[in-house]
Amino acid sequence: MKNFKFIIVFLFTNFIFSQQLIKGELSDVKTDGLHEILVPNEIRSFSNSDLSDFRILDISGNEVPYFIRQKSASVTVNQFIDYEIISKKTIKDSVTLAVIKNPKKTINQLVLQIANYAGSKSYRLLGSNDQEEWFGLENNTRLSGLQDSDDTKIFKKITFPINAYKYIKIIFDDKNSLPINIVRIGGTKSEVTNEALLKINFTSKEITEIADEKITKIHFLFKNREIINQILFNITAPDFYNRKATLYKTVTKEVKGKEESYRKNLAQFYLNSNSANSFNISEIFENDFFIEIENNDNAPIEVSEILFFQDPIYIIASLKTNEKFTIKAGDKALKTPQYDLSYFKSNISSNLPKVTITNIIHKSTPQSNTDAVDVFWKKSWFMWLCISLAGIVILYFTSSLLKDLKKEK
Repeated sequence: MKNFKFIIVFLFTNFIFSQQLIKGELSDVKTDGLHEILVPNEIRSFSNSDLSDFRILDISGNEVPYFIRQKSASVTVNQFIDYEIISKKTIKDSVTLAVIKNPKKTINQLVLQIANYAGSKSYRLLGSNDQEEWFGLENNTRLSGLQDSDDTKIFKKITFPINAYKYIKIIFDDKNSLPINIVRIGGTKSEVTNEALLKINFTSKEITEIADEKITKIHFLFKNREIINQILFNITAPDFYNRKATLYKTVTKEVKGKEESYRKNLAQFYLNSNSANSFNISEIFENDFFIEIENNDNAPIEVSEILFFQDPIYIIASLKTNEKFTIKAGDKALKTPQYDLSYFKSNISSNLPKVTITNIIHKSTPQSNTDAVDVFWKKSWFMWLCISLAGIVILYFTSSLLKDLKKEK
């Protein structure tokens, strides 16, 4: 009986903390050789952020080597306009910074030409009218996808709140990574190529106008936690507007045995009638958050739609015609595999035949992720549940002991 009880408890515990295992299949491979595989958000939502748990298996169960290729939105330049670079320098193990002179009355974007760099960089933007006193425009924003497989340099477009500063300073953080080589800074008449971005759909949206606080609050819910890198607003009215918007989430914590909620800001940006209102944000991984728009003394803006995008990640692997391949992910204990193929990725074309991942199956509930487990343990109801279960166990063994004593008498 004791062994049986122990097995039940063990299986129950194992069920609660089981991992989100994912399986899928690759679509038919029509040619031998290297292929490009888009990793859908149904897999990324439950995988390690670096995809260290991702595996491709052939029909015999052997691992198929691959490497990861990231494609961020980039700029196709037909006419590049150089801006005057006032200064540019690198401070070892600290920062790389550049100051440009603003050639326009107002500015809200720059195009950087950067020598290929394997990685991403965080940066800050500041504005000034005299190069003495500087004011913030962007803080801790990340630039990714800094390499072009067909060229030695890549153009990257960055957007920021519209302003009229005479000088703009960009500062890249080099404390934990090597500096990047900024070749040119300017503008272009070409637009960002968003075809590579992966649209992420939400399950519900609720808009609330709070007149007393002069704000519009929009609440978004997603089916699963999603990686989000870009937000696009389509605004129909009024004709002229400039509104501060904040993306935030509500966090619950326990204080002195009581649950308290507080607001945690995730990103800030300005909606402006002179801009495209497309914003690259530091990567978030959420399924429940808010966007708050400050209206001040104006009427609320009319938003026809809000779109969310994810920077796509591709797997490059060598596949054979008519063979069946499966993919697995979700084992958090797995480390990044070391395949020889990754040493040759700079020599591999960006134009490869494509296959897709189909028949994706999740074997357990999303509650298995680490953050959810942490929150689960901190909930007051769980503490009381444990106390109640402990009381029941004590009563059970006490009554059993009393019965045994009566039998002995």
